[in-house]
Amino acid sequence: MNDQETLSLAQLAQRMLGHFPDLHRMARQAAGHVLHQQLGYWVDPDRLYWHEFHAAATSSRSYTGWCHSGPPWRSLSLTELVVQRFSPQQQDSADELSVYGGFYRVDASHIDYDERNEVRLDPQQVLKAFWQLDFAGRYTEALSRFRSQHGEDYCVLARARFLAAVGQSTLSEPERRELMVATFAAPAVPISVQGLRQTRPVNAQRGWSMLAIGGISARLLFQHKLKAGKLCLYLADAQAVVQLFDDRHALTAWLADQAATPEGRERLVRLFVGDGVLAQSLRLRLSTNLKWLAQSRGDITITGQAIAGDLFVHLRDAVMDDLTSDAHERLTTNAQLRKANWLAGLQAASLVIAPMAPFGWPVILTSLGLGTASLGLHLDRALNGKRAWRTAAWWAVLTDILFILLDAAMMRAGELFSESRIPPRIAGQAQTAAAEVDWGLYMAPAADELLAVSDQALARQEALMGSVPWADLDALGPRGEYLDAFSEPFPVYRDEHGFGSAAIAEYTSSPERYNNLWRGLPLEGTHAGNVQRSHDLACALGHIGVSNQVRLYRAASSLRGTGIPAFGDGAIDVGDVLVTTDFTSFTENPYALWEVFNDPQTQVSGRGPFDDHALVYVLEPGEDMQATPIGPFSRRPDEAESLMLPGRYLQVEKVTAVQGHDYQFTEVCLKALAQAPSGGTVREMRTGGLFDRQALAERLGTEDDALMRTFFALPT
Repeated sequence: MNDQETLSLAQLAQRMLGHFPDLHRMARQAAGHVLHQQLGYWVDPDRLYWHEFHAAATSSRSYTGWCHSGPPWRSLSLTELVVQRFSPQQQDSADELSVYGGFYRVDASHIDYDERNEVRLDPQQVLKAFWQLDFAGRYTEALSRFRSQHGEDYCVLARARFLAAVGQSTLSEPERRELMVATFAAPAVPISVQGLRQTRPVNAQRGWSMLAIGGISARLLFQHKLKAGKLCLYLADAQAVVQLFDDRHALTAWLADQAATPEGRERLVRLFVGDGVLAQSLRLRLSTNLKWLAQSRGDITITGQAIAGDLFVHLRDAVMDDLTSDAHERLTTNAQLRKANWLAGLQAASLVIAPMAPFGWPVILTSLGLGTASLGLHLDRALNGKRAWRTAAWWAVLTDILFILLDAAMMRAGELFSESRIPPRIAGQAQTAAAEVDWGLYMAPAADELLAVSDQALARQEALMGSVPWADLDALGPRGEYLDAFSEPFPVYRDEHGFGSAAIAEYTSSPERYNNLWRGLPLEGTHAGNVQRSHDLACALGHIGVSNQVRLYRAASSLRGTGIPAFGDGAIDVGDVLVTTDFTSFTENPYALWEVFNDPQTQVSGRGPFDDHALVYVLEPGEDMQATPIGPFSRRPDEAESLMLPGRYLQVEKVTAVQGHDYQFTEVCLKALAQAPSGGTVREMRTGGLFDRQALAERLGTEDDALMRTFFALPT
């Protein structure tokens, strides 16, 4: 028995999601590699823009020698530009790229584009890098590899999803049993994962058929006639519904009702032909047929085209074909550019989707009336995203459905799920006001409670990692590191043992190797090596994304070199704005604060853990919070840690003196700000001193200002 056969259904879905050749993720990877080659470090390609203008003015201060006044007439993120490429006209006039265009860290809403917001990239070098990269070819290869390696897994999950739909249907037990026999090679229940792997033979009788209206066969709408004459309809879209009709007249009436409303009509169109460019010609014809059907015209023929063999093999092939055709639709290849065959169908509409959706986890399958924890892609993103994401919605919904399969009454949990921690529901927890914290619970030794809360927090963080790619065990570098589709090391990845990131793992065991540079302390290794280390950690965090849904805590004291006076001169006060000037750690687990205050360093010092500078920062969840959960990658996962980059601004909302039996500190409630306040004073979060941008720049080294430009860019 191979590893695939011993995987639980949840593990199977997680692994297949991680291997899915997500167009945006691969384009973002590719863009990041181009940036690293050109700049020497990584910045977020989704937040770096290529702008094109009708006019230009010379500038002695800008990198390209040109500046522009906005807004630009065309604007793309670098991620989008990887997919769409420069046009044939721009390829022929490459010397004009830097005159009428440029790369900037601000979007198209700005007016001035000059040295204050430019990114030092040579457009001609980027154009050459795109040719060498051949993203379209790499993506097509990845798609083909996914189809061959995970096509069977798709069928397994599609069968499980169908079972859940049957369990939520109105079918009687005899009708369910009959439908199982007509659908599965191993119809006996309870059914195991191995049973879900079995394929119905091609010559099997009384199977399913594609519903057809006016000669147009549906892609995701299937019918089966029971022996008693009733009709079962399976809608294999995001809702995954099995409906039962007494006869064909009832089915026709239901279709007419659906076609009579804009929402129902659009759903039918998507079920039949989809919404890709290749389906446009059929959409018009189908819409006409649906209009006639809604008007009870009798000349619309509703038939069924029999499916040979297994329904889910047919469905897999249809979905995979959609992915392939969508790739041809979206991508501009080297060959097309050589022929100057620019894809007119490509639009400038944004493809930008965050690597980890900060809102809305988990997804709730409202159509089934059941809540569930999500292990995969954000459902809203998949349903409302662009065409390249529509099929990805399948897997987003699949992982959500896994945790309600028990309610389908078709399978036993022990047969489908190995024992594992099911992530708790991650509902949005943003609050308008700071809630009281019962510090008496947390300011005492409580090992059991600490571990229990850490387990919950770690499960929550793991549930956010749906977009972290699974590593290909056969793609290894010379030092044994995992390589991505572009033969570059993964900054973050997942394998059979869990989550991995060299930079994050090193930070969690030796944070001083990263923060001594920012704090002006003695360095380990060369200055350039320390600068690169900060860039590498920022790259890893950028590939994970941010979360803003739970309250975070941070302990500070003078013994740790992180405290701010609570009273007297320099005391922290309401309204103060603090800025992070290093990689700043927070925890989701308030029980961990006692451990921080009473760490071995404190015990060796002989000083009490709670001095006049002892603080507990409480950062409330909110839209502008930007902290990256790193617990799954940490060498100390029990800390349930989140990490904040340098250059994040936090405002003091409330200051409260807290005192208990054997503890005292100042509780400082914080609110995250989107950007630095204009005109106000800002204090360093670590020391409490006034923030001096020039002093920080000197600490980081004036010979290379890349860190300052990345984390403390000048406002425009």
